[in-house]
Amino acid sequence: MSSSHDELRKLALGTIRLVQEFKKAQELRTEVDRITFEILMLVKNRGRIRPSDIANELHFNPSSITRRIQALKQSGHISVTSDPADLRSSVISISLTGEEELFKFLDKSADGLERIMEQWDEDDIKQFADLLCRYTDTMRDWRLNNV
Repeated sequence: MSSSHDELRKLALGTIRLVQEFKKAQELRTEVDRITFEILMLVKNRGRIRPSDIANELHFNPSSITRRIQALKQSGHISVTSDPADLRSSVISISLTGEEELFKFLDKSADGLERIMEQWDEDDIKQFADLLCRYTDTMRDWRLNNV
């Protein structure tokens, strides 16, 4: 096995560990649970999305997503309207309250990362942030092109 393959294997393991640690860290949070966060992020990124697309994207049972959407609508985090292309379907959009909740969540995450990375210098943090974003964008593009 070549050393570059060893490094890619190390990257694969690191990716798995990152996802696991992220999930564990989110479970410790009390203001927004992981599923709510994932739904709000998906809706924010898509702009408008059908409930069935949320369920498919997050690999959840449609009835579970329906209950979550009802709760998020009641709490004012999202708005639900009829799909103009198909009046039998609904379309979900993030509300100002939902955007504010995401901003607070991400801001608190940044505070936590500041403590986690306090031993890192600014250049390392910037380089890691740039490379991590590039890595996830490339991974998303690869996934979308290979489905």
